[in-house]
Amino acid sequence: MTFIELGLITCFIGFLASSVLCAKSIYSKSATNAKAILLVSVLSTAIQLVIARQALYIDNQIHLSLASMSLLIAGLINLAVVVRSIKQLNPMMIIVTTGFSALLSLLLLATPLSSALYTGGVTASSIALVVHIALSVGAYCILVMASLYAIQFHYIDSKLKAKTLSLNSFLPPLNIVERQHFNLMALGLVLLTAALLTGFMFLDTMLSKEYAHKTALSLIAWGIFLILTIGHKVYGWRGTNSAFATVIAAVILSLAYFGSRFVKEILLN
Repeated sequence: MTFIELGLITCFIGFLASSVLCAKSIYSKSATNAKAILLVSVLSTAIQLVIARQALYIDNQIHLSLASMSLLIAGLINLAVVVRSIKQLNPMMIIVTTGFSALLSLLLLATPLSSALYTGGVTASSIALVVHIALSVGAYCILVMASLYAIQFHYIDSKLKAKTLSLNSFLPPLNIVERQHFNLMALGLVLLTAALLTGFMFLDTMLSKEYAHKTALSLIAWGIFLILTIGHKVYGWRGTNSAFATVIAAVILSLAYFGSRFVKEILLN
């Protein structure tokens, strides 16, 4: 058994345990064990990021494969969610991110390490490329988090309108969720803008046949995020429509980042 496989097993158990603890706090009337949830989540996330590092560097080569990038992005999102939950635990957010990571670990365990899912995406390293990738990954993580807060906003809003939200609810206040949604979206937009600019300035592949669709989808997502951010700042846009638009933009950005890799590394192999 390799280090990556052992790590994935540990991650699966840890993230599953975290999800179960969160589910228990949500659906039962017992007190939430915040320390246990955070401890298990932090340890599992640390292992996940170490595995991502191992998957990124195989045989002294950088592999921007679907497996390595999925682990890296999931780990960074988990880390951000856990850090934000230290001040105020957000079980709903944690159960989504840890549940996804548990499923991701299980799927990767079922995939041979020799498959293109791990070994694909071999890339020559350069300063411009590293900066572009770092900005892109940072932007994607933050914008996905913004979309998760948008979904949570819609959920809480619908509960309030239906008058089914109990006083003992585990959910954070609606105005705080909305503020986090738009703050994260604005920050993610800045990073995405920087990622696109560095790509156009320093990389020759942005408009090549192989990457043109990624660039086009990224620009569409960027345009939606820009319109939403300006609309919120200038015209006070908020509510369910803004939440849905944020999720749609995040889905488009996901297609830009992972669509072709999914086809190449899974469907065609």
